[in-house]
Amino acid sequence: MSNTYFADAITAICENDVTGFEKLIKQQPQLLDVRTKGRSLLTFAVLHDRLRIAQFLGKRGLQFSDGDDNGDTAVHWATVGDARKSIKYILSLPRAAGEMQWILLKDRHDITPIHLAAKLGRTKILKMFTAAVTDYDNFYQCVDRIGQSPLHYAASCARVDCCEILLDERLGLPIDQKDNNRHTPLMCAAASSYPGAEDCVRLLGRRKSFSVTARNNRGRTALHLAIMSCNSTVVDVMLNELGCTPETFDNDARTPLHYAAQRGQLEIVEKLLAGNARNATRDCFGVSPAHYAAQGGYLRVVSRILASAGGTDQYDSDGRSCFMWAVIADQDEMVRHFLANFEPDRTYHDKYGYTALHHAAQVGSLRLVKLLVKEGWNIHDVDHASATPLHLAAGKGYTDVVRLLIMVGANSEQRDCQGR
Repeated sequence: MSNTYFADAITAICENDVTGFEKLIKQQPQLLDVRTKGRSLLTFAVLHDRLRIAQFLGKRGLQFSDGDDNGDTAVHWATVGDARKSIKYILSLPRAAGEMQWILLKDRHDITPIHLAAKLGRTKILKMFTAAVTDYDNFYQCVDRIGQSPLHYAASCARVDCCEILLDERLGLPIDQKDNNRHTPLMCAAASSYPGAEDCVRLLGRRKSFSVTARNNRGRTALHLAIMSCNSTVVDVMLNELGCTPETFDNDARTPLHYAAQRGQLEIVEKLLAGNARNATRDCFGVSPAHYAAQGGYLRVVSRILASAGGTDQYDSDGRSCFMWAVIADQDEMVRHFLANFEPDRTYHDKYGYTALHHAAQVGSLRLVKLLVKEGWNIHDVDHASATPLHLAAGKGYTDVVRLLIMVGANSEQRDCQGR
């Protein structure tokens, strides 16, 4: 029965039926103790900005500082609901000595109402909150469980107006403050998928220019993160307005061009090459951007990068060409593209003595084995262990490839250096 009355009370809140609500509470006072996921009627009152009902409930003993099951207080929910009248009233309520300020109350993830206002773009409420700050010297310590400040939240959601409010010098928020993963607000803006992210990047980058070179715990800069999020407009701002170098290295020595090529982002690849990014830079595994593009089957990206490199194939630290990477990844269209445009050397062996046919056999690609045999690769070539493509296919259990190679003349009696 109490659930029915509780639903009636919420209906009265939604309809702002103050008289009906007060009458219901007087008849059913137990409703003051009812919670749903830890949320009292006061939560719903402030969420809908029903100030008179909220005041009534406050006088009946419900606390604005009480948290629900997630630790969210009435102040948090008022922020979510953009309940300005309720916020103004709550901020006017006195706090006992030693009690946390209303705006700094934290939920279970250490998120404060200021974080929520910044995230949701509640500019008027955010101004109220910042005006209520009393301890400017320690406001920078207002961070959530992963060390993110309200400025991180505003930047992540591309709330440029909120960023400007939080950059007020009185608040003392460092523009390059790092969270637990060493992400700065600029990095958060660069990685944001929200419209207007470029405006936040422009604002934050201009306020502190050297922040564009900051790195997170994986060595990634804001430019790396912008490319990971396919933020072409942000890349434009960083390269053309903030003077960001197109060639920075993460912890694996991968450049922004590696990231763009691996994701097939032709437009961003063009921008980086136009900004003088080197096309043949190797990461810590000895792999170039073109290799990753070939692996992913991104024809136009491979063509553009290799064209900037003089139209010749590139090789990784194991002597494998981009063509070989395409074979290993079973990228049929990419392999045919190389055959038609780059004339790969049929006799070329990588560091381990593998030819392209060895690689095709080892990954069990029947269609590429057929194609390479047709294109002139030698089925009898051996690697440094004297293994033929047939050895590799048989060792992996690719019976269809084994049958094909034997059918075209591979010697099933030939032994490798271990006598197999």
